This record gives sequence, structure tokens and C-alpha cells, in this order.
Amino acid sequence: MELVKSPNEWLEKTVDPFDFDKLDAKALEKEMIDLMIASDGIGLSANQVALNAQIFVMRPIDMEGLTEPFAVINPKIIAVNQDEDGMVVGPEGCLSHPGLVLTVKRPKSLVAEFLDSDGNSRIINFVDINARCFAHEYDHLQGIEFTDRVSKLKLDMAKKKQKKRMRNG
Repeated sequence: MELVKSPNEWLEKTVDPFDFDKLDAKALEKEMIDLMIASDGIGLSANQVALNAQIFVMRPIDMEGLTEPFAVINPKIIAVNQDEDGMVVGPEGCLSHPGLVLTVKRPKSLVAEFLDSDGNSRIINFVDINARCFAHEYDHLQGIEFTDRVSKLKLDMAKKKQKKRMRNG
């Protein structure tokens, strides 16, 4: 399993639902978590490893009851915080875009329904960085990159900073 870097058509592809009869969820979960951790990430989607299946892994940060990285399979966002503090702007990166940091607007909290790697249905409220990570990885499964969530001007400015960071090591 290898990390797909931008530009790559996999990052623009909407992936198919995960099929437990054709794919080994436990093995994929482990392999994706290992790659995510080795890459120093907090999330990794199927698109980023050229896999046509709705699965991503994430590493929860300060999340009550969840301390270990886990797989999210066939996710659905069932609620988004709609109050005035519901959307927050914050920095975001992506393993498929090394060194690129963008300021992206995301929900402060969201409730999602998904299957875990055992095929059990889960409903979880994600808040702050965990909501940001979930939304970012969920977007990947829809073929949406975080670069699509900012203006061309902001993206161009961030890419200049990215080049400078890459040159300076």
C-alpha cells in the first residue's frame, strides 16, 4: 500500500461503497492505520491509497471513549452543528499534498453514522479537530480535495509558501 500524491486522478474520484464480502476490512484498517501513522497523519482515505471503497482511518485526538485509530466505513453525515458557532475556519493539511497548509471552513461538530471494521453500526458525535478530520476524509471519498474548499487566490498563495517550505527543507 502506497500513498497517492497530488496530482492524481484517484484524488478526484468518488469511490464505491465498501463491500465486506470482497474486501478484508480488518486487514485494510491495519494497513491504512500503519501508513497513516508512518506518514505522521491523523487521517487517511481510500482514495489516498488507490482503493475504490468507502473507507478511511482516523486517529482521534482528545476524544472521550476513543483513544486508538479506527476505520470508518460507508460513512454518512447525519447532522451538522447549525448554530452561529457551527462553522469554524482553521488550518488543514493533507498527506497527499505534502507541505501544503490551507485555512478551510469546516463544521465545529458533526454526527456521523458508519460501520466499523467488524461491520457494526456506529453513531458518533465528532467535535473540533476530530470533526475537521472526519469532514476532510469524508470529502476524499466524494472526490473532493481540501484544495477545492478555498479560493484560487488562497490556493496559489499557499502553494508559493509550500514551495518555499519544500526548498528550505
